[in-house]
Amino acid sequence: MKYLRQLAILFALCVAGDLLSVLCAGKLPGNVLGMSLLFILLAFGVIKLSHVEEAADFFLKNMAFFFLPACLGILDVFPQIKSQLVPILAVIILTTLITAAVTAGTVHLVLKLQARRAPVETAVPAETVHSEEATLS
Repeated sequence: MKYLRQLAILFALCVAGDLLSVLCAGKLPGNVLGMSLLFILLAFGVIKLSHVEEAADFFLKNMAFFFLPACLGILDVFPQIKSQLVPILAVIILTTLITAAVTAGTVHLVLKLQARRAPVETAVPAETVHSEEATLS
């Protein structure tokens, strides 16, 4: 029953994103708006991670399966795009490299920020102080 509730939350956000897309005259894709809604609700604590975690993990583990229809759709239109194959592959390779570089830069920046915020723990834990006092007594 827990999985159905989690799936219902994810699908409701997907539908809400599609409705927002229609209200925006289709300027933004519904799936992007739905994911943005999920992010906002998680960030503000309206939805807790435990409310969607297991269903989301299922989708992430089986992501390749969900891309299969799109890949098969490309095979249907392959004769029309065959003449543009080199530019398409160039764009795919270029955007993959840009995405990898931006991701690496973001991870590097986040690690740097976390290192600055981490307090230097030089203090002796309280348990150690109490056990030393007991030994000295």
